[in-house]
Amino acid sequence: MLTSHDVGQRVSVRRRVEGGLTDVLGHLLDVTGDHLDVLSNGAVLSLQTADVTAAKVVPPATPRRGWEVPSVSADAMQRICWAGWPARETERLGDWALRAHDGITGRANSAMAVGDPGRPVPEALRQVASWYAGRGLPPLLQLPLADPANLVMADEGWPRLHVTVVQVAPIAAVLTALPDRPDLRSVVEPVPSADWLALMHDLDTGDPEAHVAILTGPDRVGFATLYRGDEPVGIGRVSVEGVWAGVTSVDVAPPARREGIGSAVMGTLLRWAAGHGAASSYLQVRAGNPAALRLYDALGYVTHHPYGYRAPAG
Repeated sequence: MLTSHDVGQRVSVRRRVEGGLTDVLGHLLDVTGDHLDVLSNGAVLSLQTADVTAAKVVPPATPRRGWEVPSVSADAMQRICWAGWPARETERLGDWALRAHDGITGRANSAMAVGDPGRPVPEALRQVASWYAGRGLPPLLQLPLADPANLVMADEGWPRLHVTVVQVAPIAAVLTALPDRPDLRSVVEPVPSADWLALMHDLDTGDPEAHVAILTGPDRVGFATLYRGDEPVGIGRVSVEGVWAGVTSVDVAPPARREGIGSAVMGTLLRWAAGHGAASSYLQVRAGNPAALRLYDALGYVTHHPYGYRAPAG
């Protein structure tokens, strides 16, 4: 049976269902006394352990021809994602990166706890807590679910919060699968326009300028706005770091949802990124966002690794 040591790994689970047995293949997100949570085909499945007849860790999926991306570790991928979402203040703790940006977004205000902090993990956790307390921020950690440090952190009273999934796909293959949308007009700009900001659902209204500073932080970044006539109907952002393009902030105007606007935004972003030297793309999706997971699964994105956040209990 799978244990907490296997969280974050790709697994195969056979379980009983009405009429026989079925197999579930995906990434293990959690293990409890009575169920396993597995991310499979764009959905998080809660599998009752009483129904499980066999379960094991399996190798990463082999991409089909034409869908290969560069092979990078989960730690390296976390650092690539960091480059696309830079914080105003960063300090190193060994390999860890302590990041702060006025409390705006968890990614920019958490310690990226990948690699060796240069001291025992319990001591590193105390230093993280002190560093964030000195800035009036709650201490927060970000690390891949498969990192063994998770077990130590849990023992030290830092329970896991929500889970985010890093997904990847080659740009050329995704673009081939996207339909043309001649009914839409697209504009890509180096900074977010007023129309773009108006459609961003999670813009920090308390300090929008600080939020925009994160969005515009990378050296190469584009902000796409899609229009139907003169009406903005979708937005997205992409940053380019070497051969990688990071897609974030894809939003669709509520009246235009379920019309393929999100896919059209992706096409605009990826074409812009390819023109700036990127060949592969990544995005980060909350495991609890099934609509986004279904969209990206339909476009051919696959899970690279899941990561989670941890904070001190209480």
